[in-house]
Amino acid sequence: MNELPVEILVEVLSRLPYKSLCRFTCVSKEWHSLISSPDPGLVKDLRHRLHPNPYLYIWDFNKYFDDDRLTLRLSIVDIANERIQENHYLPYGYSNFYYLVSCHNFICFVGSMISIHNLSTQETAVVPDTVDYGDVGFGYSSLSNEYKVVKWFMQDAEGISMGCKIFSLSDRLTFKSDSWRLTETRPFEDLSGNPASVNGVIYWLMYTQNHPNFYQMDSILATDLDKEESEIISCPELSPSTRAYLLELKECLYLAHCSSEKAIVEMWRLEDPKNCVWVSEYYINLSSIRYAIVPLTSVLVGHVEKLVFIPSGGRALLYYNVETGTMSTPDNLVHLKQHRLELPCVLKYMEF
Repeated sequence: MNELPVEILVEVLSRLPYKSLCRFTCVSKEWHSLISSPDPGLVKDLRHRLHPNPYLYIWDFNKYFDDDRLTLRLSIVDIANERIQENHYLPYGYSNFYYLVSCHNFICFVGSMISIHNLSTQETAVVPDTVDYGDVGFGYSSLSNEYKVVKWFMQDAEGISMGCKIFSLSDRLTFKSDSWRLTETRPFEDLSGNPASVNGVIYWLMYTQNHPNFYQMDSILATDLDKEESEIISCPELSPSTRAYLLELKECLYLAHCSSEKAIVEMWRLEDPKNCVWVSEYYINLSSIRYAIVPLTSVLVGHVEKLVFIPSGGRALLYYNVETGTMSTPDNLVHLKQHRLELPCVLKYMEF
């Protein structure tokens, strides 16, 4: 197969289903580079198959009805077609969660309890949990064909060490066991509340201890869901006026350095996790916009790549055209509002 012309290989791979494409990234470095390439030219059709256009799950509380009740609204946004696909309204009792994390078509509500919701079947499972507070991630292990909830928690009152425990579920939301498994212990680190799940690894930004800028981070904690082991990855240094965010784009981990005052963003792609090699792939400088922006995902509209941002105030969505370097706000999405300072969930592989 390595002797086939690249054009023929692309044609063959473009006929395969998504899961097969993901497996074939492990065949060789050449295949991984071809299938995962950010190059918008040669493998455009392949990227449409491998990187389906995402949806956003945006949530907010308000009084949406005449009876003066406070209601949780969950809006599924069709990014490619720039419209709200669906709105779901839930009673105020659902408000006792702090943030959402997602994987495939599953949403994980993290709060006083942890629950997993399947958007395709509308089934929900509540994960049995202890009262210890911690940072929660959610992802998929292709090796065991399981979805896993990962929770890092403080093991002692002095904050000397933290433990990692994992709870496994099937794609039908049935529990693999009735209890969590403690998988490792390490010195305590302060983690960010918005992890990124990429190819079976969950990543958390780690706060620098005693740094004058609370948002300064210089390393990442990566938990491998197949091996159930963690490692620390160093990352590019931030300036004092910059905040860091992790996100998944095109099956790769990206680190976004976002100005805290203007629409200036540099986005780094993790090229080599073992050697901590990062590549600066996007630099957006729209200093005329007098507010900060945070990247959420990317979308292919026709043959044009657009990066999707949310303003720091949480209102509307912004589309950045990579080819022209221009920013726009779709009229249909100008009234969207994201609750508090949390980020929307990015959903993929949704079917309506």
